[in-house]
Amino acid sequence: MEQLFKQTNEGDIIWNTGNAAFRAVCEIDSWRVTVAVQCQIEHFELDCFAFLDTGAEWSMIGGDTAALLEGHLGPPLRSLTMSTRLGRVFGELHRVGITLLADPGQGDDLTIESTSFVSEEWEGPVVLGYRGFLERMRFALDPGIIPGEQVFYFGLAE
Repeated sequence: MEQLFKQTNEGDIIWNTGNAAFRAVCEIDSWRVTVAVQCQIEHFELDCFAFLDTGAEWSMIGGDTAALLEGHLGPPLRSLTMSTRLGRVFGELHRVGITLLADPGQGDDLTIESTSFVSEEWEGPVVLGYRGFLERMRFALDPGIIPGEQVFYFGLAE
């Protein structure tokens, strides 16, 4: 596994626990996304590619995935209406375990207990947003020199 280091007063420490290839400018269903990473939602055997969006306030889970989660989520943290490029969408913020999947031989998967917006009304891809998810981890994107060499590094923010 390729490792990344962070300088501290005690010396350099390794901060990434895993890494995986990411897809740059690809199609997820009918959606064109610029950075797609592979993840798993909750404890289901449901792997998917999600849109890594540092500009999104919340992670978003919609459609069939939201319907599948419905009976397995605790009480909502709060209800809200999100304004998206597709219009307003009603949903609820829930605690949802999202696991980033490391490529074989490239370290360990990383599970983040995220705060995610869950709504069957959301028709877009799974979105990994800043608040409640990306803010809880360290990550880096290496665009590679040629297409197909893109690497997503991740580790828990401690």
